[in-house]
Amino acid sequence: MNRAAVLRQQRFAVEARPMPVPGPGQVLLKTRLCGICGSDLHLFKHAEEIAKTAESFGAPPQDFSQGLVLGHEYVAEVAGHGPETSGVLPVGTRVVSVPFLLEGGVPKPIGSNVEVAGAYADYFLGSEALLLPVPDGVPDAAAALVEPLAVAVHAVNKAALSADTAVILGCGPIGLAIAAVLKMRGLERIIAADFSPRRRELATAMGATETVDARAGSALAPLMAGGPVLVFDCTGAKGVLARAVNETPIGSEIVVAGIAAGEETISPMVAIAKELRLTFVVYYAPQEFADALQLIADGRLDWQPLVTGRVGLDRVQQAFADLENPELHAKVLIDPSLTRP
Repeated sequence: MNRAAVLRQQRFAVEARPMPVPGPGQVLLKTRLCGICGSDLHLFKHAEEIAKTAESFGAPPQDFSQGLVLGHEYVAEVAGHGPETSGVLPVGTRVVSVPFLLEGGVPKPIGSNVEVAGAYADYFLGSEALLLPVPDGVPDAAAALVEPLAVAVHAVNKAALSADTAVILGCGPIGLAIAAVLKMRGLERIIAADFSPRRRELATAMGATETVDARAGSALAPLMAGGPVLVFDCTGAKGVLARAVNETPIGSEIVVAGIAAGEETISPMVAIAKELRLTFVVYYAPQEFADALQLIADGRLDWQPLVTGRVGLDRVQQAFADLENPELHAKVLIDPSLTRP
């Protein structure tokens, strides 16, 4: 039996789905844990709008009446092997993977379209060539965080500026993970700004040295008279990038790691006059994903404060509602075993 939390028109329902059949080079994976990502929350509200935008770039249309099975931040175990696989990872091996399924050599994203179901389910498909075994000492909860931590590793790696001060705008899971990576790399001053008192507390736990209530003031304005700073916009909120351009000191870099819907307006003249560097990032390289797993395995990156909840498939709808309140959660993990018959 393969149960899945299936999304249709902003409602999840637990349904029995056909057992996935792995094709050439693919394996059957059994979900152990899967994180709820900010992009999942965005798809929950705007899946059809996002699909239409993707179509304008050449992506095939999607029939959402089939239902969408989300989930790309997962730790799973190998449950079976398809044809043309080596079996190098035997059944029962715990694995993580960059969330793409290779079909005919073409990578298709897992858990963000109706074609390739994700890990909000008992079982889903993965590509053997992309799987990484999870070391024995790494808990499932830590392994489920490799994907968002890889996003943070990539964002920090892409920053070209070497500065003494970093400012993180938005302390959701990605902002918190960036704080942890910056702390691990020895940055002495890490300022985190958010509206939420709970998220500011978590930012301190993850490595921020100072926090700013975004309702009460700007994290950037007091720095204007100083030297260049490294800014990470992790909000995905309209208007934040424009404000950052206006308030960031001369010679600074702004790394945009939050995915904002719609268009954004900035003043190029301000950015030019200050000689700002704008860097836009998404995903990570496969090596950065592997690096994130190794950082966790080595105990160099503190992941525990990120995990604030765990639910079964039947509680996914409530978890999405709870995540609207930043005082309740940072990262909620889905554990299908909590509701398995």
